[in-house]
Amino acid sequence: MKKTILLTIAFAGALTSASFSQEKEIDLEARKASIPIVEARVKERYKRIEEIGSDIVRLHGRIDDQLGRMVERLSAIRDSAKSGYRVSKAKMELMAGLEGAVEAFRKQRSAVELGLRTGKSGVPREIAGEEIGHLDSHVEKHIAQMLEISKSFTQDENVEKYEEAGGGGYYDYGTGWYEDSLGISDEWRQNRRDQTMDKKQKAEVFDALDNSIERCEQLVAARREDLKKESLSSFEREVIQSELDAHLSMLRKREMQKDELVIVDEPTETTEISRDAARLLESSVSELLEDVQGDLRMVVVKHTQLNREQAKVAALKENLEARKKWLEDYEKENE
Repeated sequence: MKKTILLTIAFAGALTSASFSQEKEIDLEARKASIPIVEARVKERYKRIEEIGSDIVRLHGRIDDQLGRMVERLSAIRDSAKSGYRVSKAKMELMAGLEGAVEAFRKQRSAVELGLRTGKSGVPREIAGEEIGHLDSHVEKHIAQMLEISKSFTQDENVEKYEEAGGGGYYDYGTGWYEDSLGISDEWRQNRRDQTMDKKQKAEVFDALDNSIERCEQLVAARREDLKKESLSSFEREVIQSELDAHLSMLRKREMQKDELVIVDEPTETTEISRDAARLLESSVSELLEDVQGDLRMVVVKHTQLNREQAKVAALKENLEARKKWLEDYEKENE
């Protein structure tokens, strides 16, 4: 009886050992089989990233093309006595649209920077850095376009206020003969309009640059405070220092742009347009800005999708490397 019990225990132990060995073998085969599956998923995610990236490039290209052509067009013309200040209003509307684009890209940049600094986005550092550089380039381009339009406004000129109104003169009994009567010239009236619009647009550009300078100063101060933290890792310190350098560079550039705007020594050469042409121009600018705003909203959506996909692929690659490491260690242990 005792012998039977011992044989039963031994048999059960053998079964357990065989079962464990079989499970381990199955787990090993399952892990081996999972490698190509995860690799395929990584490729699929990269393909998705490429598609979203292409969409972003296309949208940016369309925005740049539309705004660039309109900036070039508006910078070459000015109001006439017939168009009044319609051209100037169109220029200011476009400048406001450019400022809106700048603000949209700044917000996206801040989100990417925060994700990189905190490590919460999961986007690799190199990719996040490229995205920040890409967004910065668009901010600088659109601010430069605002300044280009600003320089195309008609400057203050010395224009004679009165001109002969015609009529051939007349004789007044008691005072004598009067030559042609005088009237306020259309050129002088237009010059007054130009002065008003030039001052207004300069004030708005100054305000935009001042806001940018204030934002840069706040970011510089914040990053300097961050660098004082002793708990920072070397990676975090390097990222924060890089951002501090970028904001300092941007701050210096904004201050230079503000100085250049104080006096426009050589305004852009422009030609007058008619009232009808100015009316059509106003409509064109309004339609353009509607299109651009729609594209900007889509750019923000696409960047969010891109960040999500980049985080996914980063997690998949980490998982893939862990699986490969496990197999490598297992094979070394069982050589």
